[in-house]
Amino acid sequence: MASRAHAGDASLGDILAEILPQDANFTFYHISTPPTKCAAIFAPPPGARVERTYCESHYLNVSVQPQDDGHPGEVLVFAIEILIYTTAHLTTLFVSKADSTGYLTLLNLPRSADSPIRTISTTFIRWLVKNRQRPGKRLVVSLFARAQDQYLFPGSVDNPTKHVADDTALVKWWCKVLDPVLREHDPESGPGGASANGTTAHGYLIIPGLERNETQRFFPATVKSDPAEQKRWTHGHPLLQITRHPNAPPRCIIPHFPDDPKARYMDELDDELPDGGSQLILSPRGNGQWKSVRSLDQFWDMMSFRQECSSGRLVGFIWINLTPPDLEETVEDEELSSQMGSISEVLAPKVDERKESTRAPKKKKLTGPIMPRTPRIKQRTSKSKRIAKDEVTKYYAWPVSSRGELVLDEKAYKRGTELLQRQNFSNYEAASSSTSLWINEAKLLGGVSSWGLPVVGKKSRPNADSPTNGTGVNVLNASAVRKKRKIEEDTPAPQSNCDDVQTLSTNLIRKNPKAEGAVASTDTSSEVNVLGSNLVRKKPKA
Repeated sequence: MASRAHAGDASLGDILAEILPQDANFTFYHISTPPTKCAAIFAPPPGARVERTYCESHYLNVSVQPQDDGHPGEVLVFAIEILIYTTAHLTTLFVSKADSTGYLTLLNLPRSADSPIRTISTTFIRWLVKNRQRPGKRLVVSLFARAQDQYLFPGSVDNPTKHVADDTALVKWWCKVLDPVLREHDPESGPGGASANGTTAHGYLIIPGLERNETQRFFPATVKSDPAEQKRWTHGHPLLQITRHPNAPPRCIIPHFPDDPKARYMDELDDELPDGGSQLILSPRGNGQWKSVRSLDQFWDMMSFRQECSSGRLVGFIWINLTPPDLEETVEDEELSSQMGSISEVLAPKVDERKESTRAPKKKKLTGPIMPRTPRIKQRTSKSKRIAKDEVTKYYAWPVSSRGELVLDEKAYKRGTELLQRQNFSNYEAASSSTSLWINEAKLLGGVSSWGLPVVGKKSRPNADSPTNGTGVNVLNASAVRKKRKIEEDTPAPQSNCDDVQTLSTNLIRKNPKAEGAVASTDTSSEVNVLGSNLVRKKPKA
């Protein structure tokens, strides 16, 4: 399935044009999927039903077109993938992957504090947050920062112009990316985070193995200007705030995302449950509790010993928790009734239905002529994978304005993303060829003749008189440099300074005494001191 969302792309394009460098040419390729029913990211507590969950995928690819003759082809420079999980009570934006190729340097942009890749990431996340916020529903932005040479562009690590950030720099970089999203909302002012004035937002960061004081140095610099009682970033997590079952076992509170280090650890811990993780409601041991990990604090302590979080590398788990002013409170009676209803369905099957099933249905005698019917082609899409059509339901919001330029079903989307990961970006020629191949294949998957959103930057670049030049070195203005004043013989000193000069008299000048017997030469041209005869010591004769 394919469709075009001109309004959504135009809106995103206008926002991107305002934050990109002036006269810089970019092209954005945005593909997405409709909300599709998927496996729940939260395990249900014992006796509760699995929460219905939908997933919507977004993939944004960015390319540039160098203007010089040596690089005539278009080349991809950055890509980011975001998965949106929605339930009846929560919306979660999970930043799955992000990577760059290093070919942004072909535009020869002046270095500045605002990197185009960072501003694109912030703008795209903020745009999705704004369009996916639902009234009365909490929204969470979640990601984990793990340093790696390449994620989405194979061979890009061989490009010498690609800057690969280490683990410390990467965690700080993602905190800077999400900080503007947080600053658009009010700080939390209450135990639940809600405010009567508007949506509140708070940032959380956990680096397994680091204490609170050590984690604070990864926060953005804007935290220093926050009031002491309203710091916008905290060492910790919001899992107890976003869950509907705060008293449930830890495995029911921690979300399970794809390719997530903590999800892999949870899968190993699930082997401790009865029947190897297939928890049974009727089992006396089926309480959903791990044997080795009994609390959330213990879970994060054990995460620091995992291979992905140790071996000299840091992994940061980051959340931005957005709480609307009209947050819907969970009713305990409804939860208990739903749990009791699911248990009763297992323990006591309906007798009437069993009786009806044992009765043999009466056969109706067919009469009349036989009318042939036209054969129908069966749809391949299963019931659980049907493409959504409604824009707003109880479980998700899917506005037209924020869909991708190409809207593909799950199978076509996966094929397009996997195709990109089989290309080569080790050098410019290979990267340009891979870029053209991916754009054309995605065009065929979407069933369109052309696609791509060209954007020309409008943000003014720093001029030559600014304190920062193109090399990123701070340069002082000529008026700010103080030089020593030279005193020339033919230039009289100013009259205002004549009285300030003190002249020593001749009797106060002390000269070095001359050695006795030393006679100065009268020949001023040679300027050689000649010793007297009495001062010349001759070597005695043998």
